[in-house]
Amino acid sequence: MIQKVGIIGSGISGLSSYYYLRNGINLTTKISPKNNLKINIFEKSNKVGGNIQTKIIQGKNKDEKIIVEEGPRSLRALGRGLNTLEFIKRLGISNDIIFSSANSNGKFVLLDGKPKEIPMNSLFEIIKFSFKHSIVSSILLEPFKKVPTQVKQMDPNWDESVHDFFSRRLGKNMTQTFIEPTILGIYGGDYKNLSIKSTFKRAALLEPFGGLVFGSLFKSKKQKQFELDLDKNEKRLLPSKNELTELFNKDTDKTNVFSFKENGLSRMIQKLKSLIESDALTKLYLSTSIVDIEKDTINGTLKVTDNKGNQYQYDQLISTIPLNQLAPMFKKSDSQLYQLLQSVNYTSIAVINLIYKSNKNVVKIINDKGFGYLVPSKENQSVIGVCFDSNTFPEFVNNNNNNNNNNNNNNNNNNEKDQSIITVMIGGNNGIKDRNDNWIDVTNTSKDKLLDIALKHLDKVLNIESSPDFTNVSIYDNGIPHYNIGHQNLIKEIENHITKNYGTTLLLGGNSIDGVGINDSIHKSKQLINSLKL
Repeated sequence: MIQKVGIIGSGISGLSSYYYLRNGINLTTKISPKNNLKINIFEKSNKVGGNIQTKIIQGKNKDEKIIVEEGPRSLRALGRGLNTLEFIKRLGISNDIIFSSANSNGKFVLLDGKPKEIPMNSLFEIIKFSFKHSIVSSILLEPFKKVPTQVKQMDPNWDESVHDFFSRRLGKNMTQTFIEPTILGIYGGDYKNLSIKSTFKRAALLEPFGGLVFGSLFKSKKQKQFELDLDKNEKRLLPSKNELTELFNKDTDKTNVFSFKENGLSRMIQKLKSLIESDALTKLYLSTSIVDIEKDTINGTLKVTDNKGNQYQYDQLISTIPLNQLAPMFKKSDSQLYQLLQSVNYTSIAVINLIYKSNKNVVKIINDKGFGYLVPSKENQSVIGVCFDSNTFPEFVNNNNNNNNNNNNNNNNNNEKDQSIITVMIGGNNGIKDRNDNWIDVTNTSKDKLLDIALKHLDKVLNIESSPDFTNVSIYDNGIPHYNIGHQNLIKEIENHITKNYGTTLLLGGNSIDGVGINDSIHKSKQLINSLKL
């Protein structure tokens, strides 16, 4: 019997859901496609990929191309990244993987108006840095900080902000200087409203066992068992690193950061789209949005109506779009679910790509500054982060058939190059404006103004005065989920409502639930399809 499945959204969550539906989540290499499923995928825009969008720009020479990521720029081969690597292997595109250069390993934060490297290797430099920025006492006193009663009792309803958690454990100075910019880099988030249990879940769960320092160095038997249970649950659907040895052998600089040499992260999207186009039992509807979803009370299926008035009926419906975009589809049929979905918050961010094609001075300025730098709100800058993409992947500015095979060669020849890619991030959650007078509302700012802000920032901070040869400004309105305090309880309430009223006919994927990254999204798709037991 043919089952009909609908997927809303064709970002990486929707496309990976399709793949696992059709091919199963089996970790073995010999997989029989599931041909009893008829799948429809709905995408409101005219292209697939969601926030993963890659531009290919001609370099200074005709045989060169420059790869520019308008959204996410790389993937990490750790944790859920192991699943992504296995996913890529199954797609048959693992030969295209490149790992980042060692030149991008440096970690920088903007302090007193200049990028400062956070020392990682030299004990002397770590001690010197710690004294200079008054964080020695934060580390030494952390084990003696009081743990709230609800935390000690492991109250499942307890939650607090990232700001309050780390301020309590490490002090306000260290939290403002180092924790907040990390949050800005990942979530574009307001750390005074972000949930500690949804963003630093492991740190929150392990606090009752002795804090961040002692809890890491001296583990009780009870803590060890607790961590084993955590790992077992998290790793249940993950492959082992040993199964991916041939891919990790490519990581000669041991950076654990990767992309694709020809078309950046869009390589995954292109491959998945080609699989869909060759699949006779799957249809992709572009420029088609869903306006209404309701349950058929007779047979329990879901009736779906699109913006053109067409109606469909599905045994399972998987939504991978932001929950606030899904909400209006239930406004008529399920007001309670509509209200719950509307309660999930999102953040807007602008990404400004800049390419310098013939400028050795820019290469020289950014060459020793790692992947880039993050900007704490206390610096009162309009910019929240700057990435030097050509440091991370030198292949992206020298991408041709004769010179894209070896990270080390690219890195060693870096001084001879004169092409650079710099990406500037502006915006973030509107809660940031309460402590940063120069915060920018990107949804109400023109692209020309955002570009001007980015260029002036680079001039002021890095003395890059020359104009770029190529610019691109992308604004992601409500583009990143913002896991507010109590987020996990809200998601539980949503999931309980769906289970009670829809069973397994309605499933929620995407990055609105448990992790905002690409790795999280692909892993969530795998969990969803596994739960169906098709």
